Amino acid sequence: MKTIVIKKINISVILILMCLCFITEKTYSSNEQKSNLNQQPVDVLIYTGISWWIKPSDAKVEAETTKNLLEPKGIRVATTEDVEYVKKWMIQTTNDGSVNVLILYGVMPSTIYPHGNTQPDGSTAEQWIESEDGDTIMNHADYIGWTSHHDPHRISTPPDDWPPAIPVDIGLNKGFALCFLMDNPYIIINFRSENKPMLVTNEGKSLTPSLVNFNSDRPLPLNQLRGAWYAEKVFASDTGNANAKLADPVIVRDGNRGRLAIVHQTNWEDNPKGNVAAEIIINYLLAEPVKLKGDVNGSQR
Repeated sequence: MKTIVIKKINISVILILMCLCFITEKTYSSNEQKSNLNQQPVDVLIYTGISWWIKPSDAKVEAETTKNLLEPKGIRVATTEDVEYVKKWMIQTTNDGSVNVLILYGVMPSTIYPHGNTQPDGSTAEQWIESEDGDTIMNHADYIGWTSHHDPHRISTPPDDWPPAIPVDIGLNKGFALCFLMDNPYIIINFRSENKPMLVTNEGKSLTPSLVNFNSDRPLPLNQLRGAWYAEKVFASDTGNANAKLADPVIVRDGNRGRLAIVHQTNWEDNPKGNVAAEIIINYLLAEPVKLKGDVNGSQR
């Protein structure tokens, strides 16, 4: 009888220890990103929590592709589904003297741009791109800033009908977010530009060898840029050169301050998003001459 009791006690102790180990491991895993953030912010952060015009599973594949191409170049990369982590990282890397890149897949987290345009001025996203670091928000798939939140259970696969059956009151900013981020009431990505042929420019061929001609559904209207904003790099456009009305992929910059980039803003299309994003970062955004701060037209940037 004593032997049986002892065995039962031993088994109970083992089970308790196993549970404690599991809890400890889980706690460490959940806090690992926050710990790493406090120690050394990454150069590139990829948000995969919610996506639109690209399935979440596909967004994660593209994110992994980008990450795997950047890391061998010594570029520090992290992927996250935590919107609070995105905000903390952006705050920590604002005005830190280095170029950082945030990659999104059609949804701008409400922690950095409150949904419904409830903070049209001074959002975390706006402050980040208004520093002179040259920080860049890079967006794939749907219209940049159009939405800040979706119910992921209702958009996990492309809709059979249009418009999709999603509640319009959840995180919808429409085109106003882009206007507020760029302080430009006139910039609107026209829906009539849907399925617009994009021809790779010479710079696109040189800097982004994975980029091929494709049809963009939300190309950026370069003729609507105002103030200090200008087209810094045009990788593909409606004319095949920088003298164009519409472009995608393209980087636009606010003078010597931050940048917005769109890469394959397409409606559920299979494009080499991960490869092209990595090439833009490696060959331009985080190439040494670009990482320097200063005059936008000089060698020191």
